[in-house]
Amino acid sequence: MKERKNAIKIVLLAIVLGLVLLIAMFNFMKRHAKPMPEATEAAMPVLTMPARLTSTADIVFLPALIEANVDAMLAAEKAGRIVALKADRGDRVEKGQLLLQIDDRIWQTNLKQANIAAKDAEKNFGRFKTLKESGAVADSEFDSIETAHIRAEAMATEAEINIEQCRVESPVNGTVNDRFVEEGEYVQPGTPVFQVVDTATLKVVVQIPEKDIYSIQLGDTVSFGVQPLKDRTFEGKVTFVAARADGRNNAFRAEITVENSDGILRPGMIALVEFHRGINENMVSLPMSAVLPSKGDHIVYLASDGQAVRRKVTLETITRKNAMVSHGLEEGELVIIEGNRTLSDGQRVEIVEAGGGE
Repeated sequence: MKERKNAIKIVLLAIVLGLVLLIAMFNFMKRHAKPMPEATEAAMPVLTMPARLTSTADIVFLPALIEANVDAMLAAEKAGRIVALKADRGDRVEKGQLLLQIDDRIWQTNLKQANIAAKDAEKNFGRFKTLKESGAVADSEFDSIETAHIRAEAMATEAEINIEQCRVESPVNGTVNDRFVEEGEYVQPGTPVFQVVDTATLKVVVQIPEKDIYSIQLGDTVSFGVQPLKDRTFEGKVTFVAARADGRNNAFRAEITVENSDGILRPGMIALVEFHRGINENMVSLPMSAVLPSKGDHIVYLASDGQAVRRKVTLETITRKNAMVSHGLEEGELVIIEGNRTLSDGQRVEIVEAGGGE
């Protein structure tokens, strides 16, 4: 029993000595351990260009809507059944070409009767005219015959017009954009039947703000582009400028006439029209990639001492590719033009290429 107690004491003593030894070793290593180097933030690679003051054309870009020069909604003029459709959606048609025929048999019968009555009235008028010249007919009787003759001719003319109104013809050279009726359908006067548009000549309709109204004159040649054809620039002439502003937006409607013989432009397209207002002095021209929106303002990032510096700027104008900065930059400052989308103020940057700008 005594030997067992001695063994337990020896084990406990060994455990205590082991713990003391571990604590001593831990303290020794802690005092002599070399500090681990702190992790450093990787620098963001960026492209830059120096800010340079320059004088450039003061250009404003305004959105516009392309419309057909003629956009005709055709309607039936007579009631009746459609007996022939001569055109369909997408067809090219010429001015005066028959598009639709309404049953005109009743009107044809009326015309025959009117022509017979007109011939009889003409003969009667000729006979009474001879009698009047010889004094054999009173003036009042001759006047009645003359009136009947005039009325008969008018009835014949009216019958011809009724027949013409049973035909729907294209008012212009153009394209059938839509058809609203079917053959055999009964229509009433005023029923829409076709839409024909002339796309050989188009008009670009733009709303000119009051502050820019004197930048545009009748006869000016202006350029514009459309989103689906980014690499092409089109030209047209200003053919209309409203004499008064639209009360809804205080802007002046202007129309630019454009030749479109190849049909590449289409009504309904959105255009961006370029107007020249003069010259901007002492501006910094930056690519659009350099300018970022921020809570209603615009900012850029500068590269300075290996860090990104956030800077608020004021834009004078924006073109398709460039932004003209009027305030916020000093000449020679390095503006980050690529790699700036995810930057934050004070972040480390590394300039991998310095551009010269445009």
